[in-house]
Amino acid sequence: MPICLKTRTLGAKIETTSGTAIALTGADCSFNAYDVKIEMDIESEEREAQGSFGTLAAVPGGYKGKATFKIDCGWDGTATEPSWADTFLPGCGWVKTGQVFTPRSEGPGANVKTLTIGCYLGPDGSSSGPFKSLSGCAGTFKLVCPTGKMAYFEFEYSGVFITPTDVALPSVTYPTALPLRYANSTSTWNSVALCVENITLDAGNEVVMRECASSNGYEAAMVVDRRIKVTANPEMRKIATENPWTQFTAMTEGILTFSLDGPTNSLLTVAAPKAQLVSVVEGNRSKIVTNELEWACNKDGSTPDTDASFTFTAAT
Repeated sequence: MPICLKTRTLGAKIETTSGTAIALTGADCSFNAYDVKIEMDIESEEREAQGSFGTLAAVPGGYKGKATFKIDCGWDGTATEPSWADTFLPGCGWVKTGQVFTPRSEGPGANVKTLTIGCYLGPDGSSSGPFKSLSGCAGTFKLVCPTGKMAYFEFEYSGVFITPTDVALPSVTYPTALPLRYANSTSTWNSVALCVENITLDAGNEVVMRECASSNGYEAAMVVDRRIKVTANPEMRKIATENPWTQFTAMTEGILTFSLDGPTNSLLTVAAPKAQLVSVVEGNRSKIVTNELEWACNKDGSTPDTDASFTFTAAT
């Protein structure tokens, strides 16, 4: 029987011990995710035949894979952050203090986490179907905010590939909170309002696999560096109002901030205290002249891990 694309389900859970797979249940699948895919990324090492053309049986390399998926920014506006944030942001090195997530410069441990991520591909007419999963997952993300529409995260995780088996689809209670929208937003850089069609934050994590011969080639994935960037396309203004060319050459650093609108005045606010223009290109949006801008989110002085932040503000 064929496998239906739409029946797949994403599951993920923070590991108790980094690199040790943890069992997933229906409670760990409570995400409104889409475009979910897990693929192995295992090299095949060829062997030359002797005494003739051709090859001998190839040998697989270390067991690694990638998980990619999108999640909309669903949140009910309470003081409790949504499960997608509490699960997937620590796996990308962003750690919560109160209702604020910030990136950390450290390996997995008390703060930064690794995840076990699985994809249930759905039944083939029977009670079970293929289940693909990764352990020791670390990742990166993009926060994509199209104006007037729902914002969403694009996640890409690397991890240790686990041989798939047939598993029944879990019983899941999916969240009902509506996604946050990029609307009614305060979007500014260096105290100047930005009128944009889209703004995107790229976490820019560099993720590596930790080699280990005691396993199938890898122990787990790990974030080892980051380059947070923001891109947007504001309408061009008069030089007297905004001069991105001089700001670029003067190496100006300023506060960049934008917010996502939620129920009853709840907000997800993105802020970068030392955003610096690193690219200024003229653009065209429906015959309106724009500036295609890119900012590097720099460290705030001598204080580490202050590149950017996500703040959840509960409904009032």
